[in-house]
Amino acid sequence: MSYARKLLARGEEITFESGQHWFAVVGRSWWAIILAILALAVLLFLVNPPEASLDGPGELVALVLLLVALGRITWVIWGWRNTEFLVTTRRIIRAEGILNKRMSDSSLEKVNDAHLTQNLFGRIFGFGDLDILTAADELGGIEDFPLLADPVDFKIAMLNQKELLERPDLAAPAYQRQQAPSMRPAEPMSPRAGSDRVTRIDEGAGAPAASSPAPAAASEPPATPAAPGSAPGTPAEDATATLERLASLRDRGLITAEEYDAKKRELLERI
Repeated sequence: MSYARKLLARGEEITFESGQHWFAVVGRSWWAIILAILALAVLLFLVNPPEASLDGPGELVALVLLLVALGRITWVIWGWRNTEFLVTTRRIIRAEGILNKRMSDSSLEKVNDAHLTQNLFGRIFGFGDLDILTAADELGGIEDFPLLADPVDFKIAMLNQKELLERPDLAAPAYQRQQAPSMRPAEPMSPRAGSDRVTRIDEGAGAPAASSPAPAAASEPPATPAAPGSAPGTPAEDATATLERLASLRDRGLITAEEYDAKKRELLERI
């Protein structure tokens, strides 16, 4: 586990991780690379034929120089691999060092500005120098990230995380964010047969809106009162009028066909 990851606070997560470009190894050990090539060439020239020994002073000096150059290159690579540049949910972290660790961090809330410098080779090979200005610069805050790998992505991740800290509503998932209420009007539901609720049905422009409670399945519609002075009708006439009213209710969709047939059989049995 890396050294910087061990120092994360509770609930703190890494959003972007980078380090120095491999050009940093070349820049710090270029003389060792040249020395190693020259020493190796001298050894190959002096030790010829292959069965010759390394007892001569020239061979020993070349061997020592080769070991020193390889040791320097190894040390630089080791330090390069232990350099970490992190963007977390709270801060920016820079950790480096092999035996003696050095770590500096700054809260994202204190970041004031960031300057990115990339030359032609930096744009081609993907590295650059990122200078971060914070409110604590005079107190020893983070100042720069030299030869930073993927500097554009690092800067974007830093700015995005800073915005999330300043605007916590952006950190919530999309389905949890407040959305504007829909202005689309609700569509009216069609009347359901047998419903006991009052439903208003618009039957066209100029048509009156009729609302009436749906009759119960087994209840008999109220009989039409007889006119004064007229004789009451026969049971067959009453049944015929009732069936006509039930057929009208069935055609209008206020009762089902099964309810109509059941009532019809009941009326026919009474005659």
